[in-house]
Amino acid sequence: MFFRALPALVFLLVLLAGCVSDPTTDGADDSGEAAGLLDPSWDIQLTDTTALFIGISIVDDRTVWVSGTNGRYARTLDGGDSWQVRTVPGADSLQFRDVHAFDADNAFLLSIGNGANSRIYQTADGGESWSISFQNEDPNGFFDCMDFWDRDRGFALSDSHDGEFYLIRTMDGGGSWERIPPEAVPDAREGEGAFAASGTCVVARPGGLGWFSTGASAVDTRVFRTTDYGDTWTDVVTPIESTTGTSGIFSITFLDDDRGAALGGDFGNPDSVYLNVAVTEDGGLTWTEAGRSNLGGSVFGASYVPGAITPTIVAVAPTGTDYSMDNGQTWTRIDTVNYWGVSFISPDAGWAVGPGRIARIVNASGGG
Repeated sequence: MFFRALPALVFLLVLLAGCVSDPTTDGADDSGEAAGLLDPSWDIQLTDTTALFIGISIVDDRTVWVSGTNGRYARTLDGGDSWQVRTVPGADSLQFRDVHAFDADNAFLLSIGNGANSRIYQTADGGESWSISFQNEDPNGFFDCMDFWDRDRGFALSDSHDGEFYLIRTMDGGGSWERIPPEAVPDAREGEGAFAASGTCVVARPGGLGWFSTGASAVDTRVFRTTDYGDTWTDVVTPIESTTGTSGIFSITFLDDDRGAALGGDFGNPDSVYLNVAVTEDGGLTWTEAGRSNLGGSVFGASYVPGAITPTIVAVAPTGTDYSMDNGQTWTRIDTVNYWGVSFISPDAGWAVGPGRIARIVNASGGG
């Protein structure tokens, strides 16, 4: 939502400033030694493109997919030493805000937009060919984000309309998608919706756990939770502010089944810093206010860093990159470069994407 009218505003922000698979491990690295972020910075690997890259899906430390505007996506098979940028045939007018990859060959792309512009594309041959797995037929539908529990089961979220949230689900690897019955989800409030941002307004974790976040309501922000692959949903209010149609939660990320973070703000006011971070330690049943990041406007993307010795979060926005090594309580600035999406699978394997750029983390603790 509200990234419906985004192109003009966003590219203005781009000029002024110049969208994940969630991690499943925590604590120390495989060697048992302490790991974390030490004097981190970004090494820009790709700049020779006009695409605004938005979504990221990391398969492993060598295989990464990213998605962007103008029907573009990119893939690396060597940790970012080289990137192949391509356009999905017939999709050059679409914005791919989300990507989910299972390996070097199998991936899904989600495009946003009203009506039929909201689609999910699927490839099984590394992008040599693409098929439309889902195309929205509801003129009021506007899909924002998707995630997968496993290769067979996944879900996607659209903005609400007529007081109901519109969620779809596949149980056969994208072969078919069906709407989750509206009665399984608490009613939407007037104007309430999700933010497509970097495709991180939903999270799915193994075993049927899933969450989605909202904003754009003058009442409050909420996180919705399922424990049964989307059969039923509950909701809880978070401390993140939502006072305008451009404010709310933009990104949620989970370190494990219990620890998660919700980050947001107001993208309509890029010079202001808001109450923009909330955390949970009980799987999203309750959320508490954390420290405010230094990022003005809104956080667009966020990711926990698996393997860090302490719960570490990296957040990106058109106004820069911040990181926290104490689960969101205090924040340190990395830079002021415009990034939209970020994802990590370890302290030394993390990527950020933005307008015309893909960057990998450089970590003084031992890699990158």
